[in-house]
Amino acid sequence: MMDEHCIFCKIIKGIIPSKKYFENDSFLAFFDINPISKNHIVFISKNHYENLNEMPDSEWQQFIVEGRVIAEKLVKEINADGYNLMINQGRAADSVVNHRPHMHIIPRYFNDNLKIDPRN
Repeated sequence: MMDEHCIFCKIIKGIIPSKKYFENDSFLAFFDINPISKNHIVFISKNHYENLNEMPDSEWQQFIVEGRVIAEKLVKEINADGYNLMINQGRAADSVVNHRPHMHIIPRYFNDNLKIDPRN
């Protein structure tokens, strides 16, 4: 199901351009337009859910596994030292896009001085 007002649904449909990193029938990973680190990726389900609890368990499990696989591949390709995976759920957690779940894959380097506030 898509939401015509959702920015991520518009990216999936190609209405809003993005620089894709990975795509299959179920998921899309693209480079964040406002990255907090170089090569910061947003990983999303192609199904629109307003809440994490709406996603079926089988899709959630695949989402987590695919996110890890993408993060490991990216880190190897760009020679990063590690990564953060971040999922924000709800307005109180500063989740501002109503397309959930989405995962931020944030490459990290020793001494990058990046301070990740879990509320961003």
